Amino acid sequence: MEEYLELISDGLYKFRGGKLFIEGVCAEDICREFGTPVYVYSSSYIKRQIEKLRSAFKTACPLICYSMKANGNMSILNLIRKAGCGIDIVSAGELAKALRVGFSAEKIVFAGVGKTKQEIVDGLTANIFLFTVESVEELKTIQQIARQLKKIASVSLRINLDIDVDTHHYTKTSKKETKFGMPVEQVGSIIRSREKFSYIDVKGIHFHLGSNIKISGVYVQALERLKDFLKELNFMPSVIDIGGGFGIHYRKEHLEKIESFGKNICNCFLKNFSGSTMIIEPGRFIVGNSGILLTTVIYNKRTPHRNFLIVDSGMNDLIRPALYNSYHEIVPVKKKDCCTVYDIVGPVCETGDFLGKDRMLPADLKPGDFLAVMSAGAYGFSMSSNYNGRPRAAEVIVSGDTVKCCRRRETIQDLWKLEKTL
Repeated sequence: MEEYLELISDGLYKFRGGKLFIEGVCAEDICREFGTPVYVYSSSYIKRQIEKLRSAFKTACPLICYSMKANGNMSILNLIRKAGCGIDIVSAGELAKALRVGFSAEKIVFAGVGKTKQEIVDGLTANIFLFTVESVEELKTIQQIARQLKKIASVSLRINLDIDVDTHHYTKTSKKETKFGMPVEQVGSIIRSREKFSYIDVKGIHFHLGSNIKISGVYVQALERLKDFLKELNFMPSVIDIGGGFGIHYRKEHLEKIESFGKNICNCFLKNFSGSTMIIEPGRFIVGNSGILLTTVIYNKRTPHRNFLIVDSGMNDLIRPALYNSYHEIVPVKKKDCCTVYDIVGPVCETGDFLGKDRMLPADLKPGDFLAVMSAGAYGFSMSSNYNGRPRAAEVIVSGDTVKCCRRRETIQDLWKLEKTL
């Protein structure tokens, strides 16, 4: 277990005296002070990951635009802003949040296949750096609104290079059958006729291959394919945005080190696009292993067919196992011998409500004991819901031996504060 914790957290999560610590704070103490379910994040880990990215990609000196959808907690956003990063957003809500936290509009890129007219107005009014354009229809809408506002809209054209990657089918974003980006032919047509779009400045080309990608080779493949395409057009954009998707460890498995990732990508980029600025859009890589979800055992339920640990966190708190069949390590916060196989399930009324299946855990776990669901910093709280009338969890952030609440636990009264009885 110690080897695994070192692998995912650079030693920021470890057992001391048989108890799990996040930096200098005991997980059990967090459970008792803040209750469960509770998301816990290591601020030191987030800072380290940003520095690792900078070091790995230093030869290309990219603009790092953190992907807010991974985790939009404002304290985390502020940490990332202070580290000098930009931000990748996908909605008016994320735009407003980014501006409220203090991100410079010059470091904001606005992605997403379904930007509304109001969202385009908001982006233009804020003078964001780039819109990532996903369709011809969107480009025409941006042109129309920019003309009305008498502004020049800077855009990056998202190209679908039809490249397959080894990840879950739901998170592949560069196959031709997905909704993302434009076919090569459409992008070529736009570039050849870009003078027709008098209120559009085509600054960049963007691609995004998918999520939690474990090898750099597919990025090199995409850059080579993009080089050939742009050479045929005799067009070199000032920005090449390679998206994010850099993988993290959810368990002990093969994963190319970020140093090799960055070196291979930068070498290819500088060989083919030395005059362009690189943008990368990591989310999971920065926050994924910064966070855990702490939960309390409600019942240790044994049947002739299966053993269940029923806990107070469910699919409304962490939907990834139900949605993607994703794997998260689950460990007791007090170190014990693990000798019994359990399914760890929540209280939500769905058979798909589980956090982990067939996990070896201590036989004597009892109501009131605490478990930690690891690698929960990305797409955990940000995808949570109030399903089954369940208030969303609290979030806390640890820095050294200090722990502070960065989002209070929702109350039952919060469930209906926006509703009316008619």
